Amino acid sequence: MRKSTFHKIEDILRDYPRMDDYIKQREEELRYPMQTDDDNVGGGRSNYPDRDQPVRTLITIDEDRRLNGLKREQRIIKQCFNTSDKDTRIIITELYFNRHPRYTLRGLVTMQVVMVSRNRAYQLRNGFIKECADQLGLIDL
Repeated sequence: MRKSTFHKIEDILRDYPRMDDYIKQREEELRYPMQTDDDNVGGGRSNYPDRDQPVRTLITIDEDRRLNGLKREQRIIKQCFNTSDKDTRIIITELYFNRHPRYTLRGLVTMQVVMVSRNRAYQLRNGFIKECADQLGLIDL
């Protein structure tokens, strides 16, 4: 796996705890788009309310690529996390999900937070990241 792919997955993992906020924020942006002031005084618009606006908003939210990408990333990370073993979950939580990580990977092994060797801890972390990259379609061929 290329380093850039590895770092991209790490960035996605660090954003995972705030993914719900990002999704909510994007939905709000789509529901209430920023409108510019109309300088065209008296021209061509009806004063009647637009009855199709809620339907258009729902379609926009449903088809938004960025929003769907966030939801897909969240679903895949959650699935990979839930199917991994206990030691891998501890490693991933400590390294990526905590806002201010207390340990490095080496520190997790040294302080016996996980009861595996240093090499095994690296294998577990790298395996998890590889699985996520594979599920996200970012794996290099």
